[in-house]
Amino acid sequence: MTVFPDTRRSALVTGATGFIGAAVTAHMAAGGYTVRAGTRRSPSSAVSPEGIVPTPCDLDDLAQTRGAVADVELVVHAAYGDEAAMVAQCRTLLQAMTEANVPALVYFSSIAVYGDRTGVIDESMSATGSLGAYARAKIECEALVAAWARDPGDPRRRVLILRPGIVYGTGSRFWTDKLAERIVAGAWGNFGRAGDGPAPLVHVDDIGALVAEAGHALLAGAAIGWPSILVLTVVGPETPSWNDYFEALAQRIGAPRLPLLGGMRLGLRQLTAVAAKIGRRVGLAGSKRAALAPTRAEMAIFGRDAVYSTRAATDLGLASRIGLDEGLARTVFPQAKL
Repeated sequence: MTVFPDTRRSALVTGATGFIGAAVTAHMAAGGYTVRAGTRRSPSSAVSPEGIVPTPCDLDDLAQTRGAVADVELVVHAAYGDEAAMVAQCRTLLQAMTEANVPALVYFSSIAVYGDRTGVIDESMSATGSLGAYARAKIECEALVAAWARDPGDPRRRVLILRPGIVYGTGSRFWTDKLAERIVAGAWGNFGRAGDGPAPLVHVDDIGALVAEAGHALLAGAAIGWPSILVLTVVGPETPSWNDYFEALAQRIGAPRLPLLGGMRLGLRQLTAVAAKIGRRVGLAGSKRAALAPTRAEMAIFGRDAVYSTRAATDLGLASRIGLDEGLARTVFPQAKL
């Protein structure tokens, strides 16, 4: 699917200085948009790249949010912050968009909304198992933006709800930078069968490119038969095991081959990690390697047999294209942690 705009479109990206928001902003500026880069903090005085306009956008401030959305055609809601404030901030954004007659929204949700589901998972499925605060907030926000799109008072409204998998790449604080730090510290390993679950990775550049292209389709709307509400799960073209991802990451940063770390050895590491983390938080000397060991919650993710269907995105021509080798080759790691 390719929709070529006749003129440069206008968009606001919330959370534009964050990991995903920054990539989306850059791809949109290169793809035919004038982008307001929304940020909670005061915009930098540095000269911005062509097509990007730093814009104050504190989603806890309705007046400021109104100013950020005024006269834009599309909003990409990529901001991430306090989970407790997520729903209220979404309501504020939707109120400002309604008042400004903004017709289109890309909302960043997460595969967390599927909960503990296993097997092949698609967009029609609801959550199973226990849900954390993050997943519950995302589900509530999805319902809010869907209700906004269904408002019969404005048939132009279009919403794309994205549920990305594990987004990695330059600037991914947890899934690349911290993992690299843990590997270098000797806290990580090949977890055997406990780490053989499929890793639903997607490179941040694939996310940015998808949003830039899909935004044009949202704005074309009814003219091209685009539905008022579309939900897409987005993962990359390859689904290695978590162990394979850890091994590839270790190779990319020049670390030794990962040791086998499972069974009782892993359990002992996890027990030691609890005490080490508490000690380091209160300023006591402690083992960095012990503190960086995997948690039980992380191991539950690494062993889960869940495969996320991307058929809906593929049918629209929005499939991800960056495989693991290319994705890691594009990734720059902070040298201070290596």
